[in-house]
Amino acid sequence: MFMFNLAEKEIAITEAVTISELVKSVPEPQSKNLPLFVMALANYIEKTSSHNPSGILQEVQRCLTEQNTHRALQRLLVHMVTVGTSEDSLNMRMYTTGEVARFFGVSVATINNWLNQGRFLGIEKGERFKQVRIPENAVYSAPTGVQTSVADAAEAYEREQARLHRVRPMTEAEELAELVNAVVYFEEKYDGTYEDTLDTKLELTPDEARDAQQWEGLLRSIERRGGGA
Repeated sequence: MFMFNLAEKEIAITEAVTISELVKSVPEPQSKNLPLFVMALANYIEKTSSHNPSGILQEVQRCLTEQNTHRALQRLLVHMVTVGTSEDSLNMRMYTTGEVARFFGVSVATINNWLNQGRFLGIEKGERFKQVRIPENAVYSAPTGVQTSVADAAEAYEREQARLHRVRPMTEAEELAELVNAVVYFEEKYDGTYEDTLDTKLELTPDEARDAQQWEGLLRSIERRGGGA
């Protein structure tokens, strides 16, 4: 992988702008096909980018609607060069709405509703480019104000899947440890014990109701085993 210093990044971005400006000089017969090329690039970025590109893609769509092809190409090239010369967030995992739905235990339709409602902080859903990729550092903000990162939800889901599909039967001590860890997850999520948080609320959101049921079940299981959280 090539590494870039600040000066080299600036040069690369300048070249991206210069290349897009050359589009203005393309003869009209050939320029009629340029929007197809721009749309193909946009689709490629949407499908493969490790960053959330929805903002750029919406701007590209707007430029194409205004028949400003060179500006649309410029935005795509600058975005590609900026990502290509950046060292941060290169290893950030990106998830589809289907994957995030599994992590949170809801339907894809619910995730789409949350996106449209702005429940995932910093994530916007475009009308044209519908295949949203949600980064692991995105944070879901519930109506109650409780916030959960996608990474935390993914970790909890994977932990539960590992528990369910464990090949070797767990010992009683291992089962108790798993239960306690699950309770600790909820205590950290809601900043308190079950009795001091969800158990005191008269009305729960669907998410809280699901968590409350799971949390209470964990506590009962620990009590039956004679352990303490």
